[in-house]
Amino acid sequence: MPTRSPSPAGGLRRALRHALTPVSFAHRHFPPDALARLQRAVRDGERQHRGEVRVVIESSLPAMQAWAGVTPRDRARALFAALEVWDTADHTGVLLYINLADHAVELLADRGIDARVEHETWAALCQSLAHGLASDLSIEPVLATVAQVHALLARHFPQHGDGNPNELDDRPIVL
Repeated sequence: MPTRSPSPAGGLRRALRHALTPVSFAHRHFPPDALARLQRAVRDGERQHRGEVRVVIESSLPAMQAWAGVTPRDRARALFAALEVWDTADHTGVLLYINLADHAVELLADRGIDARVEHETWAALCQSLAHGLASDLSIEPVLATVAQVHALLARHFPQHGDGNPNELDDRPIVL
């Protein structure tokens, strides 16, 4: 995983913020019933297209990664690879990554769907979700964004026939 040289004050403040944000923070705002709703939304949405959506909600990075300057984008890229979001038949995997300690949202799309959706569209979705979570740290803004991702996938990779295997796990991950 790439690292950057930390700025002494920013690195320390960020590392402390991450060290003091426990996993329970994510579980408090995204309890099991909310995660079940999100899993259903991912599963049901994927029935409309040939894409795959993964959602990762992370309370905080390990403090040493935060200190080293690992960005939310770096972390999202590592998770994109580790969760094999890139490994779908049509290259239509999308990872929605939320880092609560950094108040950051990243959306990574595999090359099949990324080639058809403009960067500004992905950026607008991230910005909208970040604003939504800032005003309502709950599952509702996440569900709205997942619905928009499904709409993009359905527009560009609509479901054809009955043969749409579920290539990636639909369960959201909380770290």
